[in-house]
Amino acid sequence: MSKNLLKTSFFLFFLISALCQAQETDSTFWNGIGKRGSFGKPFWAEMHSSLIRAEVAYATNSPDYDMTGSDSADRAFVFSNLGVDIPIWSGEFDNGRYGLSFTLPFMIDIFYDYFEPKTSPVINTSYRFGFLDTNFIYRLASPHPVLPFFNIYNWSLKLTLLKHESTHIGDELTIYRKDMSFPITRVDVLSNYGELVFTLNDPDNQSRSNHGFRFGFLVNYNSKYGWYSILNTEADPDTVEPARFPFEFHIQYQYQSPYFSRGFQAIVSAEYRLRQRYKYSYSYSGVGPDTYKEHNLVNCFNFFTGIRYDNRSNNYFSKIGIGARYYFGLNPYGQYRSMPHFRQLGMAIIFE
Repeated sequence: MSKNLLKTSFFLFFLISALCQAQETDSTFWNGIGKRGSFGKPFWAEMHSSLIRAEVAYATNSPDYDMTGSDSADRAFVFSNLGVDIPIWSGEFDNGRYGLSFTLPFMIDIFYDYFEPKTSPVINTSYRFGFLDTNFIYRLASPHPVLPFFNIYNWSLKLTLLKHESTHIGDELTIYRKDMSFPITRVDVLSNYGELVFTLNDPDNQSRSNHGFRFGFLVNYNSKYGWYSILNTEADPDTVEPARFPFEFHIQYQYQSPYFSRGFQAIVSAEYRLRQRYKYSYSYSGVGPDTYKEHNLVNCFNFFTGIRYDNRSNNYFSKIGIGARYYFGLNPYGQYRSMPHFRQLGMAIIFE
């Protein structure tokens, strides 16, 4: 299936390039190569996005990754996300009424126990990359008022035919579990999926007040093995069940204020996501019963609020933000997605 998706993506890209004679008269197809579009960028509250984010937070402690045996319910950790949407092509049509862009998303999530005194281990690293993000936007000729404080400016679609996710547990934790002969040393978490997202009021790199809404779902192509698999040398097969529910759904909202004080904006962002819990014990040690077996589909919430500075260019790092984030739901980090009651509260800096 992956090969067919790649062929379809290439065909779509070259078909669009052949049709680009309809593009604005002062531009050509070649002028759009490597150009970054003004739309289709992630909202702040998107849990796994291509934004660059560094965060220090108190998060749920767990015997899964608590090497020092702390009894605290929550501990301080460091989280970072390194991401980029590599621009392939972007163009405007009909005097800016329509826009189209292609990007290659790439991101790395790192869960780091910087404050652990013995080794400060990396707990989990996740990699995600996609081929090919196709973004389309339609801009209304004039704002359509719905409420006194809410206008409709545009709508857009993003289609990703193929995204790949792979996660890796930290080396120190893997060695420790192997030395202790735990029933689960590691789980091979990987998936190939497609995603479709509809946006009402994309910020579109505008300075206006904007209420944006996103609705999306993704489908896992590997219906036979689900989201992960195991090797008999790394886990007892009796302790791991497949998680085959192939869909995820999400709703996002983001408000940005008008500029104040020379380029600053207030940002409020939220995400709700319905995800499947991984079907193995959240404690790799196998100590104690799994009291959360009844949790299959779990509601996950992510809230972000802060201040962003915009230097009004369309380049990378043209927007820098700082704010507070609160997450509750499944542990979103790789192999720990079997933990249903995970919370995280911290301060983060974001580069867009």
